[in-house]
Amino acid sequence: MEWREQPSVLRRGAAPADGRTVGIAIAIACLVHLILVPVALYKTRPAREIALPASSGARPSRTKLVRLSPLRSFPAPEAAQAPAKARPKPALLKRYTSGAKIAIREERAPAKKGKGDETKVSPKTVAAAPAADLVPRWFSSDSSRVTSAQTDGDFRFAYYLSTLRNKIGSRWVPPQGVDARNRPIKTILYFRVKRSGQIDQARVEASSGYAFFDQTAMRALLAATPLPPLPAAFPDNYLGVHFGFEYQQ
Repeated sequence: MEWREQPSVLRRGAAPADGRTVGIAIAIACLVHLILVPVALYKTRPAREIALPASSGARPSRTKLVRLSPLRSFPAPEAAQAPAKARPKPALLKRYTSGAKIAIREERAPAKKGKGDETKVSPKTVAAAPAADLVPRWFSSDSSRVTSAQTDGDFRFAYYLSTLRNKIGSRWVPPQGVDARNRPIKTILYFRVKRSGQIDQARVEASSGYAFFDQTAMRALLAATPLPPLPAAFPDNYLGVHFGFEYQQ
Protein backbone atom coordinates (compact mmCIF):
# COMPACT_ATOMS: atom_id res chain seq x y z
CA MET A 1 0.00 0.00 0.00
CA GLU A 2 1.49 3.39 -0.96
CA TRP A 3 1.70 6.34 1.37
CA ARG A 4 -0.64 8.34 -0.76
CA GLU A 5 -3.45 6.07 0.23
CA GLN A 6 -2.85 6.53 4.00
CA PRO A 7 -6.00 7.96 5.60
CA SER A 8 -3.95 10.03 8.19
CA VAL A 9 -2.41 12.13 5.43
CA LEU A 10 -5.51 12.47 3.37
CA ARG A 11 -7.52 13.47 6.40
CA ARG A 12 -5.51 16.70 6.85
CA GLY A 13 -6.69 18.18 3.62
CA ALA A 14 -3.15 18.79 2.13
CA ALA A 15 -2.13 17.43 -1.21
CA PRO A 16 0.78 15.02 -0.98
CA ALA A 17 4.07 15.99 -2.66
CA ASP A 18 5.15 14.06 -5.64
CA GLY A 19 8.29 11.94 -5.71
CA ARG A 20 10.32 14.30 -7.93
CA THR A 21 10.01 17.27 -5.58
CA VAL A 22 11.06 15.18 -2.58
CA GLY A 23 14.10 13.92 -4.39
CA ILE A 24 15.18 17.44 -5.36
CA ALA A 25 14.80 18.67 -1.75
CA ILE A 26 16.90 15.80 -0.43
CA ALA A 27 19.60 16.44 -3.01
CA ILE A 28 19.79 20.16 -2.12
CA ALA A 29 20.06 19.38 1.61
CA CYS A 30 22.88 16.92 1.03
CA LEU A 31 24.73 19.45 -1.10
CA VAL A 32 24.44 22.16 1.57
CA HIS A 33 25.77 19.77 4.25
CA LEU A 34 28.69 18.79 2.08
CA ILE A 35 29.68 22.47 1.76
CA LEU A 36 29.11 23.64 5.35
CA VAL A 37 30.75 20.73 7.21
CA PRO A 38 34.28 21.17 5.72
CA VAL A 39 34.05 24.93 6.29
CA ALA A 40 33.12 24.43 9.97
CA LEU A 41 35.95 21.93 10.47
CA TYR A 42 38.47 24.31 8.94
CA LYS A 43 37.41 27.19 11.17
CA THR A 44 37.51 25.19 14.40
CA ARG A 45 40.81 23.31 13.96
CA PRO A 46 43.58 24.17 16.50
CA ALA A 47 46.55 26.26 15.47
CA ARG A 48 49.78 24.37 14.80
CA GLU A 49 53.33 25.68 15.18
CA ILE A 50 55.69 24.85 12.37
CA ALA A 51 59.44 25.15 13.02
CA LEU A 52 61.44 26.05 9.96
CA PRO A 53 64.80 24.31 9.56
CA ALA A 54 66.66 27.56 9.12
CA SER A 55 65.42 29.12 12.41
CA SER A 56 65.47 27.90 16.02
CA GLY A 57 63.51 29.39 18.88
CA ALA A 58 61.90 32.77 18.91
CA ARG A 59 62.75 35.19 16.19
CA PRO A 60 65.25 37.68 17.52
CA SER A 61 64.28 41.31 17.42
CA ARG A 62 66.46 43.63 15.47
CA THR A 63 67.67 46.82 17.08
CA LYS A 64 69.15 49.80 15.40
CA LEU A 65 72.02 51.63 17.09
CA VAL A 66 71.76 55.38 17.17
CA ARG A 67 74.90 57.49 17.62
CA LEU A 68 74.36 60.36 20.03
CA SER A 69 76.38 63.51 19.72
CA PRO A 70 78.14 64.58 22.98
CA LEU A 71 76.43 67.26 24.99
CA ARG A 72 78.09 70.62 25.11
CA SER A 73 79.14 71.43 28.69
CA PHE A 74 79.30 75.01 29.88
CA PRO A 75 81.64 76.08 32.74
CA ALA A 76 80.15 77.09 36.05
CA PRO A 77 79.83 80.83 36.65
CA GLU A 78 82.17 80.62 39.65
CA ALA A 79 84.84 78.90 37.61
CA ALA A 80 84.51 81.45 34.84
CA GLN A 81 84.97 84.37 37.27
CA ALA A 82 87.93 82.81 39.19
CA PRO A 83 91.23 84.28 38.01
CA ALA A 84 93.68 81.86 36.49
CA LYS A 85 96.62 80.99 38.73
CA ALA A 86 99.93 82.19 37.50
CA ARG A 87 102.36 79.44 36.76
CA PRO A 88 105.67 79.61 38.62
CA LYS A 89 108.53 80.73 36.53
CA PRO A 90 111.31 78.21 36.06
CA ALA A 91 114.47 78.88 38.00
CA LEU A 92 117.20 80.53 36.02
CA LEU A 93 120.37 78.50 35.96
CA LYS A 94 123.60 80.37 35.79
CA ARG A 95 125.73 79.27 32.96
CA TYR A 96 129.35 78.54 33.64
CA THR A 97 131.76 80.59 31.66
CA SER A 98 135.31 79.50 31.21
CA GLY A 99 137.87 81.51 33.18
CA ALA A 100 135.37 82.80 35.78
CA LYS A 101 136.38 82.73 39.44
CA ILE A 102 134.54 80.33 41.74
CA ALA A 103 133.72 81.70 45.20
CA ILE A 104 133.98 79.07 47.94
CA ARG A 105 131.83 79.80 51.00
CA GLU A 106 132.80 78.48 54.38
CA GLU A 107 130.30 76.39 56.35
CA ARG A 108 128.74 78.02 59.36
CA ALA A 109 129.81 76.35 62.59
CA PRO A 110 127.79 76.57 65.81
CA ALA A 111 128.75 79.42 68.07
CA LYS A 112 131.20 78.47 70.78
CA LYS A 113 130.19 79.02 74.36
CA GLY A 114 132.35 81.27 76.37
CA LYS A 115 133.32 81.01 79.99
CA GLY A 116 130.52 83.34 81.00
CA ASP A 117 127.91 81.15 79.33
CA GLU A 118 129.07 78.03 81.17
CA THR A 119 128.43 79.58 84.56
CA LYS A 120 124.85 80.49 83.69
CA VAL A 121 122.19 78.14 85.06
CA SER A 122 119.44 77.13 82.69
CA PRO A 123 115.91 77.95 83.96
CA LYS A 124 114.90 74.32 83.32
CA THR A 125 117.54 72.98 85.71
CA VAL A 126 115.90 71.39 88.76
CA ALA A 127 117.64 71.58 92.09
CA ALA A 128 118.58 68.33 93.76
CA ALA A 129 116.04 66.95 96.21
CA PRO A 130 116.95 66.92 99.90
CA ALA A 131 118.17 63.73 101.52
CA ALA A 132 115.46 61.18 102.20
CA ASP A 133 114.14 60.80 105.74
CA LEU A 134 115.98 58.05 107.58
CA VAL A 135 112.76 57.08 109.40
CA PRO A 136 109.98 56.79 106.76
CA ARG A 137 106.56 57.50 108.24
CA TRP A 138 102.93 56.91 107.31
CA PHE A 139 100.13 59.24 108.49
CA SER A 140 96.41 58.57 108.60
CA SER A 141 93.86 60.87 107.00
CA ASP A 142 93.20 62.70 110.28
CA SER A 143 96.91 62.63 111.30
CA SER A 144 96.06 60.88 114.57
CA ARG A 145 97.88 57.66 113.63
CA VAL A 146 101.52 57.48 112.58
CA THR A 147 103.64 54.45 111.66
CA SER A 148 107.38 54.29 111.06
CA ALA A 149 109.72 51.57 109.84
CA GLN A 150 113.44 50.96 110.36
CA THR A 151 115.48 47.99 109.18
CA ASP A 152 118.53 46.13 110.37
CA GLY A 153 121.57 46.99 108.31
CA ASP A 154 121.66 48.92 105.04
CA PHE A 155 118.40 48.46 103.13
CA ARG A 156 118.25 50.63 100.00
CA PHE A 157 114.81 49.59 98.70
CA ALA A 158 112.69 52.50 99.94
CA TYR A 159 109.65 51.51 97.90
CA TYR A 160 109.40 48.22 99.83
CA LEU A 161 109.28 50.02 103.20
CA SER A 162 106.62 52.37 101.81
CA THR A 163 104.54 49.33 100.85
CA LEU A 164 104.89 47.88 104.36
CA ARG A 165 103.84 51.14 106.02
CA ASN A 166 100.76 51.53 103.81
CA LYS A 167 99.59 47.94 104.17
CA ILE A 168 100.08 47.62 107.94
CA GLY A 169 99.02 51.18 108.79
CA SER A 170 95.72 50.89 106.88
CA ARG A 171 94.77 47.88 109.05
CA TRP A 172 95.59 49.48 112.42
CA VAL A 173 92.62 50.63 114.51
CA PRO A 174 93.62 52.14 117.90
CA PRO A 175 91.42 51.20 120.87
CA GLN A 176 88.76 53.61 122.04
CA GLY A 177 88.94 55.25 125.44
CA VAL A 178 92.70 55.85 125.40
CA ASP A 179 93.64 59.31 126.69
CA ALA A 180 96.40 60.52 124.37
CA ARG A 181 95.87 64.27 124.71
CA ASN A 182 98.79 64.99 127.04
CA ARG A 183 101.39 62.77 125.35
CA PRO A 184 101.37 60.43 122.34
CA ILE A 185 101.18 56.70 122.96
CA LYS A 186 103.77 54.68 121.08
CA THR A 187 104.69 51.02 120.74
CA ILE A 188 107.35 49.29 118.64
CA LEU A 189 107.13 45.79 117.17
CA TYR A 190 110.02 43.77 115.86
CA PHE A 191 109.59 41.05 113.25
CA ARG A 192 111.50 39.43 110.43
CA VAL A 193 110.17 39.24 106.86
CA LYS A 194 111.12 36.15 104.88
CA ARG A 195 111.68 36.19 101.12
CA SER A 196 108.17 34.82 100.56
CA GLY A 197 106.56 37.64 102.60
CA GLN A 198 105.76 35.59 105.70
CA ILE A 199 106.74 37.07 109.09
CA ASP A 200 108.79 35.40 111.81
CA GLN A 201 109.71 36.19 115.46
CA ALA A 202 107.07 38.91 115.88
CA ARG A 203 107.25 40.46 119.36
CA VAL A 204 106.71 43.72 121.23
CA GLU A 205 110.06 45.45 121.36
CA ALA A 206 108.98 48.59 123.24
CA SER A 207 105.65 48.57 125.05
CA SER A 208 103.37 51.58 125.29
CA GLY A 209 102.34 50.77 128.85
CA TYR A 210 98.88 49.62 127.72
CA ALA A 211 98.53 45.93 126.97
CA PHE A 212 95.39 46.39 124.84
CA PHE A 213 97.17 49.09 122.79
CA ASP A 214 100.05 46.72 122.06
CA GLN A 215 97.53 44.04 121.06
CA THR A 216 95.92 46.32 118.47
CA ALA A 217 99.35 46.88 116.88
CA MET A 218 100.05 43.13 116.81
CA ARG A 219 96.59 42.50 115.35
CA ALA A 220 97.27 44.97 112.52
CA LEU A 221 100.52 43.16 111.70
CA LEU A 222 98.81 39.77 111.57
CA ALA A 223 95.96 41.17 109.43
CA ALA A 224 98.48 42.47 106.88
CA THR A 225 100.27 39.10 106.62
CA PRO A 226 101.48 37.87 104.16
CA LEU A 227 103.56 40.93 103.33
CA PRO A 228 104.95 41.58 99.83
CA PRO A 229 107.93 39.35 98.95
CA LEU A 230 111.40 40.79 99.44
CA PRO A 231 113.06 42.42 96.40
CA ALA A 232 114.90 40.01 94.15
CA ALA A 233 118.11 42.08 94.44
CA PHE A 234 118.13 41.82 98.25
CA PRO A 235 120.91 39.34 99.14
CA ASP A 236 119.75 38.08 102.57
CA ASN A 237 117.06 35.50 103.28
CA TYR A 238 115.14 37.72 105.69
CA LEU A 239 114.79 41.37 106.69
CA GLY A 240 114.59 42.59 110.29
CA VAL A 241 112.07 45.43 110.71
CA HIS A 242 111.42 47.73 113.71
CA PHE A 243 107.88 48.96 113.17
CA GLY A 244 106.50 51.77 115.36
CA PHE A 245 102.85 52.67 116.04
CA GLU A 246 102.08 56.13 117.45
CA TYR A 247 98.68 57.50 118.41
CA GLN A 248 97.86 61.07 119.48
CA GLN A 249 94.53 62.84 119.82
